[in-house]
Amino acid sequence: VREAVGPKIDICVDMHGRYDFVTAQAIAKKVEPLNLTWLEEPVPAENYAAFKEISAETNTPIASGENVYLGHGFKQLMDNGVDIIMPDLQKCGGLGEGQRIANLANLYYKPFSPHMVASFLGAMATSHVCASVPNFMILEWQAYFHTDQMWKDIVIYDGEWVKDGFIPLSNKPGIGVDINEEGLKKYAQQNIPFFV
Repeated sequence: VREAVGPKIDICVDMHGRYDFVTAQAIAKKVEPLNLTWLEEPVPAENYAAFKEISAETNTPIASGENVYLGHGFKQLMDNGVDIIMPDLQKCGGLGEGQRIANLANLYYKPFSPHMVASFLGAMATSHVCASVPNFMILEWQAYFHTDQMWKDIVIYDGEWVKDGFIPLSNKPGIGVDINEEGLKKYAQQNIPFFV
């Protein structure tokens, strides 16, 4: 991939927390010449000591956090060598807790780069948090937003979703995106109650 895209394109590698320590340690060393932006979750996030040891043995930035909850969990990651903090704002404790996590990371001089696999509603909510903190780095984006009509049908939004590689924020009250109940009903499973 590095050969194909050249030296100026950022590459992030996600190991999904599925590797044992020995394998993760070996991979972290082998990818150093590739100048990755980050190596994400080389081991499961709950083993802080493993992160500390892997981080100490590589120059590649280590990222983690999509399965970590509340500021205290992220403090543990930062105290144990994780370089880039990646909370999933839909499950880390909400938007306010996500902002607190970002500000805590800023005290450690760590970038904030949220994990985001929600709908465009979740993407826009996360984007508003990103715009409100000083250490925002980059936000994960789902390519299927552009290719699967369902994602456009389930929300109401009158602006461009992406412009020149950026997510424009709405100036409307709230986050600027509404749920389209008719669109959701179109994709709801039959015989399953809708918003009970």
